[in-house]
This record gives sequence, C-alpha cells and structure tokens, in this order.
Amino acid sequence: MCFKNIRIFYEDKDLIVIDKPSGLTVHPGAGQKTSTLVDFLVNKYGKKLSNLSGIDRPGIVHRLDKDTSGLLLIARNNKTHKLLQDMFKKREINRLYYAIVWGLLQKNSGSFTMNIGRNPKNRKKFSIFQNGGKNAVTKYKVKKNFSNVASLIECKLLTGRTHQIRVHLSSSGNSIIGDKKYGKNKSKLIKNVDKSIANYIISFKRQALHAYFLSFIHPIKKEEIRIISKLPSDFNNLVNKLKSI
Repeated sequence: MCFKNIRIFYEDKDLIVIDKPSGLTVHPGAGQKTSTLVDFLVNKYGKKLSNLSGIDRPGIVHRLDKDTSGLLLIARNNKTHKLLQDMFKKREINRLYYAIVWGLLQKNSGSFTMNIGRNPKNRKKFSIFQNGGKNAVTKYKVKKNFSNVASLIECKLLTGRTHQIRVHLSSSGNSIIGDKKYGKNKSKLIKNVDKSIANYIISFKRQALHAYFLSFIHPIKKEEIRIISKLPSDFNNLVNKLKSI
C-alpha cells in the first residue's frame, strides 16, 4: 500500500483528521499485519500518539472498513482520546457518509434502528437481530436516483457498530454497490442498461461508501471543526456512469 494517497486535513498537538483511501486497513488484525494506517501514523508521528486503544492501535479512536474511504479522527494523547470517546458516546461528533446503493429506497428519508450483532454462523459478518445484538441507528436521505437502478444516499451515523451502514442497507434490500460481503445480486436491475456501463457497475471493486463530512467541537480548543472530503475518483466515476443511464 502506498501511503502517498493519505491526505491530512487537519493536525495540531492534540488530534489529526485524515482522509483514508479505500484499500487501506486502519490497524493490524488477523488478516493484515503490516502496511496499515497505523504504520503510516507511527512512521510520521512516532510515540506522539495516544495508547488507550492498545499498543497496536496508537491514536485510533474509531475506524473505517478497509474498502471504505474518507475522514478519520486520530488522537495524539490520552486526554484527547478519552474526550473524543466521550463525544462519540454522546453523539457530539457529526459523521456523514455517501453511499451508492442498488435500487430505490421506499422513502426519500428515514432511519434504520435495527440491532446489529456478530453473525453466529460466520464470525466475519454482522447481522440484524430481533432479540440481542446492540442498538444501531442510521439516518439516511436520498440525494439522487439513477432510474430504478441505483440511488446516491447520505447516511448519518448515530451509533458506531461494525459494518453498520452496510448491514442496515443490505437488510433493507438496498445493498451498497461493490459490497462483496453484504451485497446481493441485483443484475436484473441492469438488464436493459448499456453493456459497458452495466459491466462497470457490476465490477466496481469496493463498496461505494465514503465518509465525506466530519464536524465537532475541538475537545481542547473548544473551536468548531468542519471538514468535507471530496468524492474519490472511483466513486465519482461510478456516479457519472449512473447519470448516463
């Protein structure tokens, strides 16, 4: 993984806001030991990162899936880390995502409030639970429909469960385009679409999910920070292809 695609939007002695490219794992785990965002952080900032999440996750307050791109908060000391954790719990950090999903949603705006837990049959996946799991809330707004093939939606996280947006959208029948773990076959939606465009959509190489907006009150400086990340080129290309349907 080349780290030159990592963009730093904001940094001071307390925290950093990074724009993570898709394809980059945040921290070491069972499937990836090296070439993670943590390697980049340690190489750049050394020991000037928090350690509340453990020695293998310096600075990591929250995370994005490997193939999700976008904005990520990093803590440079334990005091800031703890304050940011508390802000996440109190829903004082505003996170917005863009997702491109299969089909049309039933309403132009709404929320998913289905509990999420680890799938008992496949420990690498998460599922909706009627009883059990943890409370998970995702608000959404439809920004644009592309015929009946796909929709561009904005999602707001009110909780931070693993794979939350992906699981909620998949459960509604509108899985994210390119999501290999939670995606469902929607080829019937593109049977009348130009073949080259249809092939582009089907072969999209990652889940079309981008954390584009982050706003919060700086826990130390008490100043508002608002950051917007432009759509990555692959995501933008997918939007343009869909516009031509």
